[in-house]
Amino acid sequence: MGRKEVVLAGGVFLSILIALCTSVSHAQFQVSQPIRENSDYSSVLNQFELEDMRQAVLDVWKHGFNPQFYWTDKLEGIYQRGGSLEITLRPAANQMFLRLLKDVYRGSVDPQSAGRDVKFIRREFLTPQQLMTVAYASGRKSAAFIDLVAPRNPPYFAVKQAMEKIYPVCQSGAWTEITPVNTTLRLYARNKVIVDIKKRLALLGYKMTNADDLFDGDLLNAVSDIQWNMRIKPDGLISPNGKVWKYLSVSCMDRVRQLQVDMEKMRWFPQYFEDRYIFVNLAFSYFVLYDGSTDWIRTMTFRTVNGRPARKSPTMQDEVLRVIINPFWVVPPTIFSEDKVNDLKNLSKDQIYQYFTSHNYEVWDSDFKRKIDPTTVDWLGISEGRVTPDIQIRQLPHLGNALGVLKFDLTNSYAIYLHDTNQRELFNEPMRQLSSGCIRLEKPLDLAEYLLEDTPWDRKTIEAVMARPGEVLSKSTELPIPKSKHTSVYTVYLTSLISSDGVVRFVEDIYGQNAAIRRNIMAAF
Repeated sequence: MGRKEVVLAGGVFLSILIALCTSVSHAQFQVSQPIRENSDYSSVLNQFELEDMRQAVLDVWKHGFNPQFYWTDKLEGIYQRGGSLEITLRPAANQMFLRLLKDVYRGSVDPQSAGRDVKFIRREFLTPQQLMTVAYASGRKSAAFIDLVAPRNPPYFAVKQAMEKIYPVCQSGAWTEITPVNTTLRLYARNKVIVDIKKRLALLGYKMTNADDLFDGDLLNAVSDIQWNMRIKPDGLISPNGKVWKYLSVSCMDRVRQLQVDMEKMRWFPQYFEDRYIFVNLAFSYFVLYDGSTDWIRTMTFRTVNGRPARKSPTMQDEVLRVIINPFWVVPPTIFSEDKVNDLKNLSKDQIYQYFTSHNYEVWDSDFKRKIDPTTVDWLGISEGRVTPDIQIRQLPHLGNALGVLKFDLTNSYAIYLHDTNQRELFNEPMRQLSSGCIRLEKPLDLAEYLLEDTPWDRKTIEAVMARPGEVLSKSTELPIPKSKHTSVYTVYLTSLISSDGVVRFVEDIYGQNAAIRRNIMAAF
């Protein structure tokens, strides 16, 4: 997100009518009676005028859908012929509109087809009774109806606003192809292609005071921001065959398709976020805490380090319940088998002893009831599959602990959590997808102070308990978060969005998640 700390725009949009709508049990949805079901849904959709319905579908690109998938040439032909449309058009239009509403609400892609790192199950659609409540809330206006069924969470709005900025540019032809040049463009250089580059970046929202052929300060700032988001150290140069040219060569509609996929991801999440939540964008490696539960809105933003492509941080919903000062680090199964065993398998007993001593590691049985001498373990046999590793490696609390001095426990069963780190220099790197899946926080003490502020554990008290240089501890301090501060955690690999400065930013999909979703998306552009 560049070097600025950018907060996702939006808030929590609660509505009594929608709350009533979503409080109705999904068990009322009788999937075993499709005829009655379709009839009940039609009674809702019959309240909307066909002309209004048609126009709303033609504008559904704003929600990341190709309108032609839902309002087909066949439907348009029937509409243009006129006549008794309630007879000739209404049944097919209702069926189309219902499909659109389902796709807008829960997505057209089953999240379980998007990859093992996506930890969602596809939501059920609203019941006819719930949908009727939304219809009343919309004033029976089709566009408002779609908006109320669609996600109402801030990250969705951030991508939707980007779509509303970029798609019209594609349709108008203002986004033109830029022909690369075989010379390096740098500050104060002049080249006619710079005019085209400035026009492109202005369309994305970057400040361009002058639309001339001079490589000026505005262009330098934009290029540096793009390089940072492309995970390379900014040098402000547009080099022949370099990554900036690769960025500029992406077509307008390919950017729309990127936005479309990211909007689809947010349909897997709850329609509304709570008044207080944590949102981690895994693609931009950024953390946002939003708290609108009081009279004033509180936000916290900073950088993260999260999973590398081979060990992706999952797209999921969770909750943070506990702060642990001076945590033990129990080596996760993947790191145990792929890293630690490989480190140890060819070492002598003296080298194994030195390895465990220098890292403050211990070996325990799987239940942590019996400590084991690491030199007695057949590490080679484990690596070759001849020995079952019924053991755990644990690192004692100290400043060099892999989790740093603070850990934030979540509820998931994937051994994924938020934590401090002993490699704080990595937060200064543009490429921060480096971990084995967990999420490292740039400012963990700020988060701990916030979560524990209704307890005796203020910042000074927390700091007083933290390990000192050279100190190795034998226990952790576990602090439950007050129930009033239990906070939802949302993590998602969003590769595009509009930031609070009005700039639409894109990053490369090194997880390969977008391609998997795009293969299955229904109303693709």
